[in-house]
Order: sequence, then C-alpha cells, then structure tokens
Amino acid sequence: MEYKCTICGKPVNSNEAIVCSECGAPMHKECFDEEILSDATGTPLCPTCALRSAIDWADHILSLYAKSIKEPARSELRERLRNLATTLE
Repeated sequence: MEYKCTICGKPVNSNEAIVCSECGAPMHKECFDEEILSDATGTPLCPTCALRSAIDWADHILSLYAKSIKEPARSELRERLRNLATTLE
C-alpha cells in the first residue's frame, strides 16, 4: 500500500515516516516541523490534529476566562479569530 505525506501529498515510505499520534497520518521527516507540530510532551501531530488541539486549548481558556478579557484586547482577539476562520474558507 502506498502512503502519502499528509503535508506535501507525495509518497512516503511507511518505515521512514513520522506518524501523527492522533490519526495515524504519515509525514516525511523533512515536512514535519517538530517545534510546531508536536504537543507539550513532544508527541507528533499532523497539521489537522495540531490545529484541533490548539482550538480545544483556546476554547478551554475562553470558556474559563472570557469575562476577564477586557477591551481593547477583547476586540483585537475577536478580529484575529475572525481572520483565522476565513483562512479555512
């Protein structure tokens, strides 16, 4: 079975791939950015699972501390979140 790197889409040898700990997606070592795509314990994540994890983290912080965020920071954060959401459209 041929595997494709979830980042670049090119074939990847399963013996040499870094595998996402959440979904099992393979990635080339050259494509994988350890600093960005690893969780706090150093476990590898694909871009999709890393983003899900970051959103879960942000959701948790917002649910706990949203009332403590005051203007103008509140407006700035709201605008940044809107801009990020349009990136996926």
